[in-house]
Amino acid sequence: MSKITPPLRLLVDIPAWQREVFNMPNPAAACGALLLLKMHLWRVGPIPDDNHTLTRITGTTPAEWKKLRRDIEPLFIVMHGEWQREDWNDELEQAYHAVNRASQAGKKANAARWGQCKKVSESESESDRNRSPNRIPDRILNNKENRNGQKPTPQAQKPKARAKASKFVSGDFEDDVRIAERDLGIGGEV
Repeated sequence: MSKITPPLRLLVDIPAWQREVFNMPNPAAACGALLLLKMHLWRVGPIPDDNHTLTRITGTTPAEWKKLRRDIEPLFIVMHGEWQREDWNDELEQAYHAVNRASQAGKKANAARWGQCKKVSESESESDRNRSPNRIPDRILNNKENRNGQKPTPQAQKPKARAKASKFVSGDFEDDVRIAERDLGIGGEV
């Protein structure tokens, strides 16, 4: 079973957020704590109803969390050992649907582009499918055959005319380049 990657973009309804937070006794701390709780929900999963864990998630001390919890808790439904918010769960579900729609669209586009639908066995991993050279079309690998059914042979190219040596380059350097080119078989005369 593959791991599901959560959506990367966290949605925040700014006017609604401000209405919720600015009426609290300590709006800055409440805003930060709510944002951290929402990030935890989106990246890790359900928010547990455990003061030690909530203190760690919100980055507060136990004393700060005790005060903050009184202000924040009414915004949540606390049941079954979790802090829940229907609006956050709906946003997260919509984000997952958007990711899945984009994934399906990408798969359709890939099938249309490569002209084939992939039939992949369960045992084959994603990285194996991506590395497999037999799935790359011949036109990408430059393995086209000519009209006679033969593969083209590479043609030797003439060496390009050399530019005149710059006044800033010493003769020793030019000599070294020519020797290296000759040894590599790409030109150069010494």
